[in-house]
Amino acid sequence: MEGLIFYWVSWVAWVMATFFMDRKNKKRVKFSVWLLVVIILSPYTFSIYGVEMSVAGVFLLGTFYIFTGGLKKGHKVYFLICTFIMMMAYVSFHLFELFDPVWVIFPRKWMLAILLFYMAILLHKKRQLRLPLILLGSIQGEVLYALILRQFSFPYVIGSLAFFDIIALSAAIAAIWSAMQWIALYFETNFKQYEREKQKLS
Repeated sequence: MEGLIFYWVSWVAWVMATFFMDRKNKKRVKFSVWLLVVIILSPYTFSIYGVEMSVAGVFLLGTFYIFTGGLKKGHKVYFLICTFIMMMAYVSFHLFELFDPVWVIFPRKWMLAILLFYMAILLHKKRQLRLPLILLGSIQGEVLYALILRQFSFPYVIGSLAFFDIIALSAAIAAIWSAMQWIALYFETNFKQYEREKQKLS
């Protein structure tokens, strides 16, 4: 069932943000409201110039362009370059899948989600910008891919529930990776502190 992964991951993220994030964090309410709006808008679509597009996809595109506009000039240019690379990778994967589906040996959602996450790690050092990079690059890739298919009269929904499944998987992988990094750093810091105390006692 398309959308199941997206709804599951999104509701878990919303519960975590609403009930477990620090209430003094100003981004907490904004993120909770933003995620709730995406969940509400996800089933709805509209057609423009013969191309069907989800309302949530438009909302995603708009909000992340606003987010990009708020970055510093140097960061903004680099971030847009990274989103362009991410967009091309997204479209290339879909075109390879379309013309030569034999090489897709694993479930496509997992292959694409892992590819997007891995590229985000390679392209950006800042963890807090990796998820926006994945989301903006992917939705731009959806638009470009739909425009390519339109030349061949193939129907395609921009920002479908299948698309949201993929980015939800990427977000979940990114969250797990960040958690693992934090745990490793925590143990490393505590181990060093333990070694120092041990040396002082000896």
